[in-house]
Amino acid sequence: MKPRYIVLFIICVLAGLALLCMFFPKGGIHMGDMTLRFPALTEALAVPEEPADTDTVAVLSPEEIMEQRLAALKTEKMEEFNVYCQKDPARLYLPDDDEAYLDAFFEKMQNARNKHLRIMHYGDSQIECDRISGILRQEFQEEFGGCGVGLIPALQTVPTYTTGQTIYGNEAFQYMAFGPADLRGDDNFYGPMAKRTEVFGSTISIKARGGKDYSHSCSFNKVTILTKDAADLTLMVKEDTIPLDSVSVGDMYFYTAGLGGGASSANIKVNGHASIMGIQLDGQRGVSVDNLPMRGCSGPELLNINRASMRPFFNRENVGLILLQYGGNSVPYLSKAKLPDHKNRMKSMIGMFRQLAPEAKIIFIGPSDMANVDSTGAVSTYSVLPEVVKTLREAANESGAAFWNMYEVMGGKGSMTKWVNSGLAGSDYVHFTPAGAKKMAHMLYETLQFYYKFYRFRSGQDKVELPEEDSQKVDSI
Repeated sequence: MKPRYIVLFIICVLAGLALLCMFFPKGGIHMGDMTLRFPALTEALAVPEEPADTDTVAVLSPEEIMEQRLAALKTEKMEEFNVYCQKDPARLYLPDDDEAYLDAFFEKMQNARNKHLRIMHYGDSQIECDRISGILRQEFQEEFGGCGVGLIPALQTVPTYTTGQTIYGNEAFQYMAFGPADLRGDDNFYGPMAKRTEVFGSTISIKARGGKDYSHSCSFNKVTILTKDAADLTLMVKEDTIPLDSVSVGDMYFYTAGLGGGASSANIKVNGHASIMGIQLDGQRGVSVDNLPMRGCSGPELLNINRASMRPFFNRENVGLILLQYGGNSVPYLSKAKLPDHKNRMKSMIGMFRQLAPEAKIIFIGPSDMANVDSTGAVSTYSVLPEVVKTLREAANESGAAFWNMYEVMGGKGSMTKWVNSGLAGSDYVHFTPAGAKKMAHMLYETLQFYYKFYRFRSGQDKVELPEEDSQKVDSI
Protein backbone atom coordinates (compact mmCIF):
# COMPACT_ATOMS: atom_id res chain seq x y z
CA MET A 1 0.00 0.00 0.00
CA LYS A 2 1.27 3.46 -0.83
CA PRO A 3 2.32 5.70 2.08
CA ARG A 4 -0.31 8.33 1.32
CA TYR A 5 -3.07 5.76 1.67
CA ILE A 6 -1.70 4.68 5.06
CA VAL A 7 -1.68 8.29 6.28
CA LEU A 8 -5.21 8.81 4.92
CA PHE A 9 -6.41 5.67 6.74
CA ILE A 10 -4.92 6.83 10.07
CA ILE A 11 -6.53 10.27 9.69
CA CYS A 12 -9.92 8.67 9.01
CA VAL A 13 -9.62 6.43 12.09
CA LEU A 14 -8.70 9.40 14.29
CA ALA A 15 -11.56 11.44 12.86
CA GLY A 16 -13.98 8.62 13.62
CA LEU A 17 -12.74 8.32 17.17
CA ALA A 18 -13.04 12.08 17.59
CA LEU A 19 -16.68 11.94 16.42
CA LEU A 20 -17.36 9.16 18.92
CA CYS A 21 -15.82 11.31 21.68
CA MET A 22 -18.01 14.23 20.68
CA PHE A 23 -21.38 12.47 20.29
CA PHE A 24 -21.14 9.45 22.59
CA PRO A 25 -23.60 9.93 25.48
CA LYS A 26 -21.89 11.25 28.63
CA GLY A 27 -23.73 8.72 30.76
CA GLY A 28 -22.77 5.87 28.44
CA ILE A 29 -25.01 3.27 26.75
CA HIS A 30 -26.69 0.80 29.07
CA MET A 31 -26.91 -2.80 27.86
CA GLY A 32 -28.48 -4.91 30.56
CA ASP A 33 -26.07 -5.05 33.45
CA MET A 34 -23.34 -3.42 31.40
CA THR A 35 -22.63 0.21 30.57
CA LEU A 36 -20.49 1.17 27.62
CA ARG A 37 -18.54 4.37 28.12
CA PHE A 38 -16.28 6.41 25.84
CA PRO A 39 -14.03 9.33 26.96
CA ALA A 40 -15.05 12.85 26.07
CA LEU A 41 -12.86 14.76 23.62
CA THR A 42 -11.54 17.05 26.39
CA GLU A 43 -10.45 14.00 28.40
CA ALA A 44 -8.75 12.40 25.40
CA LEU A 45 -6.77 15.54 24.59
CA ALA A 46 -5.86 16.45 28.21
CA VAL A 47 -2.11 16.42 29.19
CA PRO A 48 -1.44 14.42 32.38
CA GLU A 49 -0.35 16.67 35.24
CA GLU A 50 2.86 16.06 37.19
CA PRO A 51 2.24 15.07 40.79
CA ALA A 52 2.44 18.14 42.99
CA ASP A 53 5.09 18.41 45.70
CA THR A 54 2.26 18.53 48.18
CA ASP A 55 1.38 14.91 47.29
CA THR A 56 4.79 13.81 48.60
CA VAL A 57 4.60 16.20 51.52
CA ALA A 58 1.22 14.75 52.44
CA VAL A 59 2.67 11.29 53.05
CA LEU A 60 5.76 12.48 54.98
CA SER A 61 5.82 13.80 58.51
CA PRO A 62 7.46 17.18 59.19
CA GLU A 63 10.33 15.34 60.92
CA GLU A 64 10.93 13.21 57.83
CA ILE A 65 10.86 16.26 55.60
CA MET A 66 13.43 17.98 57.81
CA GLU A 67 15.64 14.89 57.80
CA GLN A 68 15.52 14.73 54.00
CA ARG A 69 16.44 18.38 53.59
CA LEU A 70 19.17 18.28 56.24
CA ALA A 71 20.63 15.21 54.53
CA ALA A 72 20.68 17.14 51.27
CA LEU A 73 22.46 20.03 52.96
CA LYS A 74 25.06 17.71 54.48
CA THR A 75 25.68 16.19 51.08
CA GLU A 76 26.10 19.68 49.66
CA LYS A 77 28.62 20.56 52.40
CA MET A 78 30.57 17.39 51.70
CA GLU A 79 30.66 18.25 48.01
CA GLU A 80 31.93 21.76 48.81
CA PHE A 81 34.73 20.29 50.92
CA ASN A 82 35.66 17.74 48.26
CA VAL A 83 35.79 20.44 45.58
CA TYR A 84 38.02 22.58 47.80
CA CYS A 85 40.37 19.67 48.50
CA GLN A 86 40.65 18.80 44.83
CA LYS A 87 41.01 22.24 43.28
CA ASP A 88 41.84 25.05 45.71
CA PRO A 89 45.53 26.11 45.68
CA ALA A 90 45.44 26.66 49.47
CA ARG A 91 44.27 23.13 50.24
CA LEU A 92 46.26 20.69 52.34
CA TYR A 93 47.59 17.58 50.63
CA LEU A 94 46.74 15.01 53.29
CA PRO A 95 48.55 11.66 53.54
CA ASP A 96 46.48 8.93 51.89
CA ASP A 97 43.79 11.62 51.34
CA ASP A 98 42.76 11.02 54.95
CA GLU A 99 40.23 13.74 55.76
CA ALA A 100 40.51 12.86 59.47
CA TYR A 101 44.31 13.31 59.60
CA LEU A 102 44.18 16.47 61.75
CA ASP A 103 41.26 15.41 63.96
CA ALA A 104 43.45 14.49 66.96
CA PHE A 105 45.11 17.91 66.81
CA PHE A 106 41.75 19.66 66.59
CA GLU A 107 40.54 17.76 69.64
CA LYS A 108 43.56 18.98 71.61
CA MET A 109 43.08 22.49 70.27
CA GLN A 110 39.49 22.60 71.54
CA ASN A 111 40.68 21.44 74.95
CA ALA A 112 43.61 23.88 75.17
CA ARG A 113 41.90 26.06 77.79
CA ASN A 114 41.98 23.02 80.07
CA LYS A 115 45.32 21.50 79.03
CA HIS A 116 48.22 23.46 77.60
CA LEU A 117 48.95 22.72 73.91
CA ARG A 118 52.19 23.38 72.02
CA ILE A 119 52.65 24.05 68.30
CA MET A 120 56.23 24.10 66.98
CA HIS A 121 57.13 26.01 63.81
CA TYR A 122 60.52 25.00 62.42
CA GLY A 123 61.81 26.72 59.32
CA ASP A 124 64.53 28.61 57.49
CA SER A 125 65.09 32.38 57.30
CA GLN A 126 61.62 32.86 55.80
CA ILE A 127 60.21 32.67 59.35
CA GLU A 128 62.88 34.80 61.07
CA CYS A 129 61.85 37.70 63.33
CA ASP A 130 58.74 35.73 64.35
CA ARG A 131 56.95 37.21 61.34
CA ILE A 132 54.84 34.20 60.30
CA SER A 133 54.83 32.25 63.58
CA GLY A 134 53.87 35.38 65.54
CA ILE A 135 50.71 35.93 63.49
CA LEU A 136 49.78 32.25 63.79
CA ARG A 137 50.35 32.49 67.55
CA GLN A 138 48.13 35.56 67.84
CA GLU A 139 45.33 33.85 65.92
CA PHE A 140 45.49 30.60 67.90
CA GLN A 141 45.71 32.33 71.28
CA GLU A 142 42.89 34.73 70.41
CA GLU A 143 40.54 31.83 69.70
CA PHE A 144 41.76 29.04 71.99
CA GLY A 145 43.48 30.89 74.82
CA GLY A 146 47.07 31.16 75.92
CA CYS A 147 49.78 33.79 76.17
CA GLY A 148 53.53 34.14 75.85
CA VAL A 149 55.96 33.88 72.98
CA GLY A 150 56.86 30.24 73.61
CA LEU A 151 60.33 28.78 73.22
CA ILE A 152 63.22 31.24 72.76
CA PRO A 153 67.04 30.85 72.90
CA ALA A 154 69.12 32.26 75.74
CA LEU A 155 71.09 34.23 73.16
CA GLN A 156 68.97 35.78 70.40
CA THR A 157 71.20 36.54 67.40
CA VAL A 158 68.32 37.69 65.17
CA PRO A 159 65.96 40.32 66.66
CA THR A 160 62.25 39.49 66.71
CA TYR A 161 59.06 41.53 66.84
CA THR A 162 57.91 39.79 70.01
CA THR A 163 60.88 39.60 72.40
CA GLY A 164 63.76 41.84 73.41
CA GLN A 165 66.78 40.03 74.91
CA THR A 166 70.13 41.05 76.35
CA ILE A 167 72.84 39.13 78.20
CA TYR A 168 74.73 41.15 80.82
CA GLY A 169 78.06 39.99 82.17
CA ASN A 170 80.47 37.52 80.63
CA GLU A 171 80.33 36.60 76.95
CA ALA A 172 77.98 33.76 75.98
CA PHE A 173 78.65 31.32 73.16
CA GLN A 174 76.12 29.42 71.08
CA TYR A 175 76.49 26.01 69.39
CA MET A 176 74.15 25.23 66.50
CA ALA A 177 73.27 22.19 64.38
CA PHE A 178 73.09 24.38 61.28
CA GLY A 179 74.96 27.32 59.79
CA PRO A 180 78.79 27.69 59.76
CA ALA A 181 80.72 24.55 60.64
CA ASP A 182 82.69 26.29 63.43
CA LEU A 183 79.45 26.57 65.44
CA ARG A 184 79.07 22.79 65.89
CA GLY A 185 79.31 21.17 69.30
CA ASP A 186 81.34 18.03 69.88
CA ASP A 187 78.41 16.01 71.26
CA ASN A 188 75.63 17.38 68.99
CA PHE A 189 73.59 18.03 72.15
CA TYR A 190 71.58 21.00 70.85
CA GLY A 191 68.04 20.45 72.13
CA PRO A 192 64.66 21.15 70.49
CA MET A 193 65.81 24.55 69.14
CA ALA A 194 68.83 23.01 67.38
CA LYS A 195 71.02 25.39 69.39
CA ARG A 196 72.62 25.48 72.85
CA THR A 197 73.96 28.55 74.63
CA GLU A 198 76.86 28.38 77.08
CA VAL A 199 76.37 31.10 79.71
CA PHE A 200 78.96 31.97 82.37
CA GLY A 201 78.02 34.07 85.39
CA SER A 202 75.70 36.36 83.43
CA THR A 203 72.14 37.68 83.60
CA ILE A 204 69.67 37.13 80.75
CA SER A 205 67.19 40.00 80.52
CA ILE A 206 63.96 39.30 78.64
CA LYS A 207 61.14 41.68 77.76
CA ALA A 208 58.01 40.61 75.86
CA ARG A 209 56.65 43.05 73.28
CA GLY A 210 54.67 43.11 70.07
CA GLY A 211 51.90 45.71 70.06
CA LYS A 212 48.44 45.02 68.69
CA ASP A 213 49.61 42.53 66.04
CA TYR A 214 51.14 40.29 68.73
CA SER A 215 49.24 41.38 71.84
CA HIS A 216 49.01 37.88 73.33
CA SER A 217 52.81 37.54 73.16
CA CYS A 218 53.26 40.60 75.39
CA SER A 219 52.81 38.72 78.66
CA PHE A 220 53.41 35.26 80.12
CA ASN A 221 52.64 33.50 83.38
CA LYS A 222 54.96 30.51 83.25
CA VAL A 223 58.74 30.37 82.77
CA THR A 224 60.68 27.18 82.03
CA ILE A 225 64.44 26.99 81.49
CA LEU A 226 65.88 23.93 79.70
CA THR A 227 69.47 22.97 80.51
CA LYS A 228 71.82 20.18 79.60
CA ASP A 229 73.15 19.76 83.15
CA ALA A 230 72.07 20.82 86.61
CA ALA A 231 72.48 24.58 87.01
CA ASP A 232 72.25 27.29 89.67
CA LEU A 233 69.65 29.74 88.36
CA THR A 234 67.77 32.67 89.89
CA LEU A 235 64.56 34.05 88.35
CA MET A 236 63.71 37.68 89.04
CA VAL A 237 60.40 39.29 88.07
CA LYS A 238 60.44 43.01 88.83
CA GLU A 239 61.99 43.10 92.31
CA ASP A 240 60.83 39.65 93.36
CA THR A 241 62.84 36.43 93.36
CA ILE A 242 60.66 33.61 92.09
CA PRO A 243 61.44 30.07 93.24
CA LEU A 244 62.16 27.55 90.49
CA ASP A 245 61.04 23.92 90.64
CA SER A 246 63.65 21.57 89.18
CA VAL A 247 63.00 18.23 87.50
CA SER A 248 65.31 16.05 85.43
CA VAL A 249 63.86 14.18 82.47
CA GLY A 250 66.26 11.88 80.67
CA ASP A 251 69.42 13.86 79.93
CA MET A 252 67.80 17.28 80.44
CA TYR A 253 66.81 19.53 83.32
CA PHE A 254 63.69 21.69 83.45
CA TYR A 255 63.48 24.68 85.84
CA THR A 256 59.91 25.96 86.07
CA ALA A 257 58.05 28.77 87.83
CA GLY A 258 54.45 29.92 87.69
CA LEU A 259 53.90 33.67 87.88
CA GLY A 260 50.31 33.96 89.03
CA GLY A 261 49.02 37.16 87.48
CA GLY A 262 51.65 37.11 84.74
CA ALA A 263 54.54 39.32 83.71
CA SER A 264 55.94 41.08 80.66
CA SER A 265 59.63 40.90 81.62
CA ALA A 266 62.02 38.73 83.62
CA ASN A 267 65.71 38.36 84.47
CA ILE A 268 67.45 34.99 84.72
CA LYS A 269 70.72 35.05 86.64
CA VAL A 270 73.15 32.23 85.91
CA ASN A 271 75.32 31.57 88.94
CA GLY A 272 78.41 29.87 87.54
CA HIS A 273 77.88 28.02 84.27
CA ALA A 274 74.79 26.73 82.48
CA SER A 275 74.20 25.04 79.11
CA ILE A 276 70.81 26.47 78.17
CA MET A 277 68.86 24.87 75.33
CA GLY A 278 65.89 27.17 75.53
CA ILE A 279 63.63 29.34 77.66
CA GLN A 280 59.87 28.91 77.52
CA LEU A 281 57.60 31.92 78.11
CA ASP A 282 54.16 30.34 78.16
CA GLY A 283 50.70 30.49 79.62
CA GLN A 284 49.55 27.98 82.22
CA ARG A 285 46.89 26.91 79.72
CA GLY A 286 45.97 27.66 76.14
CA VAL A 287 48.17 27.42 73.06
CA SER A 288 51.89 28.13 72.68
CA VAL A 289 53.46 28.59 69.25
CA ASP A 290 57.25 28.34 69.07
CA ASN A 291 59.17 30.24 66.39
CA LEU A 292 62.27 28.18 65.45
CA PRO A 293 64.05 29.85 62.51
CA MET A 294 67.34 28.50 61.14
CA ARG A 295 69.05 30.71 58.61
CA GLY A 296 70.62 28.74 55.77
CA CYS A 297 69.11 25.44 56.94
CA SER A 298 67.55 23.04 54.43
CA GLY A 299 66.07 20.63 56.98
CA PRO A 300 68.19 17.46 56.90
CA GLU A 301 70.83 19.17 59.10
CA LEU A 302 68.49 18.47 62.01
CA LEU A 303 69.25 14.76 61.64
CA ASN A 304 72.65 15.43 63.25
CA ILE A 305 71.07 16.44 66.57
CA ASN A 306 71.57 14.03 69.45
CA ARG A 307 68.07 12.63 70.04
CA ALA A 308 68.72 12.51 73.79
CA SER A 309 68.70 16.32 73.76
CA MET A 310 65.24 16.44 72.16
CA ARG A 311 63.33 13.41 73.37
CA PRO A 312 62.74 14.62 76.98
CA PHE A 313 61.21 17.85 75.70
CA PHE A 314 58.79 16.10 73.34
CA ASN A 315 57.92 13.55 76.03
CA ARG A 316 57.15 16.31 78.53
CA GLU A 317 55.30 18.82 76.34
CA ASN A 318 51.88 18.30 74.82
CA VAL A 319 53.01 18.92 71.23
CA GLY A 320 49.97 18.70 68.97
CA LEU A 321 51.27 20.13 65.69
CA ILE A 322 54.71 20.50 64.08
CA LEU A 323 55.14 22.82 61.10
CA LEU A 324 58.24 22.18 58.99
CA GLN A 325 58.94 25.02 56.54
CA TYR A 326 62.00 24.11 54.49
CA GLY A 327 63.16 23.69 50.92
CA GLY A 328 63.98 27.19 49.73
CA ASN A 329 67.67 27.08 50.60
CA SER A 330 68.16 23.97 48.46
CA VAL A 331 66.50 25.26 45.28
CA PRO A 332 69.52 27.13 43.78
CA TYR A 333 71.69 24.03 44.13
CA LEU A 334 69.30 21.30 43.06
CA SER A 335 68.89 19.64 39.68
CA LYS A 336 66.41 16.96 38.65
CA ALA A 337 69.15 14.35 39.01
CA LYS A 338 69.64 15.29 42.68
CA LEU A 339 65.96 15.25 43.63
CA PRO A 340 65.66 11.54 44.55
CA ASP A 341 68.44 11.84 47.14
CA HIS A 342 66.99 15.13 48.42
CA LYS A 343 63.60 13.45 48.79
CA ASN A 344 65.04 10.60 50.86
CA ARG A 345 66.84 12.99 53.21
CA MET A 346 63.68 15.02 53.73
CA LYS A 347 61.73 11.84 54.45
CA SER A 348 64.32 10.92 57.07
CA MET A 349 63.99 14.33 58.69
CA ILE A 350 60.18 14.09 58.81
CA GLY A 351 60.49 10.54 60.13
CA MET A 352 62.69 11.80 62.99
CA PHE A 353 59.94 14.14 64.18
CA ARG A 354 57.33 11.41 63.87
CA GLN A 355 59.47 9.25 66.17
CA LEU A 356 60.07 12.08 68.65
CA ALA A 357 56.40 13.11 68.77
CA PRO A 358 54.28 10.17 67.58
CA GLU A 359 51.01 11.81 68.70
CA ALA A 360 51.72 15.12 66.97
CA LYS A 361 50.54 15.91 63.46
CA ILE A 362 53.01 17.30 60.93
CA ILE A 363 52.45 19.78 58.12
CA PHE A 364 55.32 20.38 55.73
CA ILE A 365 55.21 23.86 54.18
CA GLY A 366 56.91 23.97 50.81
CA PRO A 367 59.01 26.89 49.52
CA SER A 368 57.57 30.04 48.03
CA ASP A 369 58.11 31.05 44.44
CA MET A 370 61.75 32.11 44.07
CA ALA A 371 63.17 34.10 41.19
CA ASN A 372 66.65 34.29 39.73
CA VAL A 373 68.00 37.52 38.21
CA ASP A 374 70.36 36.84 35.28
CA SER A 375 73.18 39.02 33.94
CA THR A 376 70.76 40.97 31.72
CA GLY A 377 68.48 41.80 34.63
CA ALA A 378 65.76 39.38 33.51
CA VAL A 379 63.80 37.85 36.40
CA SER A 380 62.40 34.32 36.20
CA THR A 381 61.35 31.49 38.50
CA TYR A 382 64.03 28.87 39.12
CA SER A 383 63.33 26.23 36.49
CA VAL A 384 63.70 23.35 38.95
CA LEU A 385 61.35 24.86 41.56
CA PRO A 386 58.09 23.16 40.43
CA GLU A 387 59.86 19.79 40.51
CA VAL A 388 61.27 20.55 43.96
CA VAL A 389 57.78 21.37 45.25
CA LYS A 390 56.39 18.15 43.77
CA THR A 391 59.22 16.14 45.33
CA LEU A 392 58.68 17.70 48.77
CA ARG A 393 54.96 16.99 48.59
CA GLU A 394 55.69 13.34 47.82
CA ALA A 395 58.25 13.18 50.63
CA ALA A 396 55.75 14.60 53.13
CA ASN A 397 52.80 12.41 52.14
CA GLU A 398 54.90 9.25 51.90
CA SER A 399 56.22 10.00 55.41
CA GLY A 400 52.75 10.37 56.88
CA ALA A 401 52.69 14.18 56.94
CA ALA A 402 50.43 16.75 55.28
CA PHE A 403 51.77 19.25 52.74
CA TRP A 404 50.88 22.92 52.16
CA ASN A 405 51.94 24.26 48.77
CA MET A 406 53.05 27.84 49.45
CA TYR A 407 54.31 28.13 45.87
CA GLU A 408 50.79 27.62 44.50
CA VAL A 409 49.17 29.65 47.29
CA MET A 410 51.06 32.79 46.27
CA GLY A 411 50.28 32.28 42.57
CA GLY A 412 52.77 29.74 41.15
CA LYS A 413 55.36 30.44 38.48
CA GLY A 414 56.32 34.10 38.18
CA SER A 415 54.27 35.17 41.20
CA MET A 416 57.29 36.36 43.20
CA THR A 417 57.76 39.27 40.79
CA LYS A 418 54.18 40.37 41.46
CA TRP A 419 54.73 40.11 45.21
CA VAL A 420 57.89 42.20 44.96
CA ASN A 421 56.12 44.84 42.86
CA SER A 422 53.30 44.94 45.45
CA GLY A 423 55.69 45.41 48.36
CA LEU A 424 54.95 41.94 49.74
CA ALA A 425 58.42 40.48 49.03
CA GLY A 426 61.96 41.84 49.08
CA SER A 427 64.27 42.75 46.23
CA ASP A 428 66.11 39.43 46.64
CA TYR A 429 63.02 37.76 45.11
CA VAL A 430 63.13 35.16 47.89
CA HIS A 431 61.94 36.55 51.23
CA PHE A 432 58.61 38.09 52.17
CA THR A 433 58.41 41.57 53.60
CA PRO A 434 56.61 41.90 56.98
CA ALA A 435 53.40 42.69 55.08
CA GLY A 436 53.83 39.64 52.83
CA ALA A 437 54.66 37.36 55.76
CA LYS A 438 51.54 38.56 57.55
CA LYS A 439 49.37 37.76 54.52
CA MET A 440 50.88 34.30 54.20
CA ALA A 441 50.41 33.60 57.91
CA HIS A 442 46.75 34.62 57.76
CA MET A 443 46.25 32.38 54.72
CA LEU A 444 47.77 29.39 56.52
CA TYR A 445 45.62 29.98 59.59
CA GLU A 446 42.46 30.31 57.50
CA THR A 447 43.33 27.04 55.75
CA LEU A 448 43.64 25.30 59.12
CA GLN A 449 40.36 26.91 60.19
CA PHE A 450 38.62 25.52 57.11
CA TYR A 451 39.68 21.98 58.02
CA TYR A 452 38.77 22.61 61.65
CA LYS A 453 35.26 23.71 60.71
CA PHE A 454 34.90 20.64 58.53
CA TYR A 455 36.05 18.50 61.48
CA ARG A 456 33.35 20.08 63.66
CA PHE A 457 30.79 19.43 60.92
CA ARG A 458 31.82 15.78 60.51
CA SER A 459 31.87 15.17 64.26
CA GLY A 460 28.38 16.65 64.69
CA GLN A 461 29.54 19.61 66.80
CA ASP A 462 28.29 22.16 64.29
CA LYS A 463 24.71 21.51 63.18
CA VAL A 464 23.57 22.18 59.65
CA GLU A 465 20.59 24.55 59.69
CA LEU A 466 17.90 24.80 57.04
CA PRO A 467 17.55 28.16 55.28
CA GLU A 468 14.82 30.25 56.92
CA GLU A 469 12.47 30.04 53.94
CA ASP A 470 12.60 26.20 54.00
CA SER A 471 11.81 26.13 57.71
CA GLN A 472 8.80 28.38 57.15
CA LYS A 473 7.49 26.04 54.44
CA VAL A 474 7.70 23.05 56.78
CA ASP A 475 6.07 25.00 59.63
CA SER A 476 3.12 25.83 57.40
CA ILE A 477 2.28 22.18 56.66
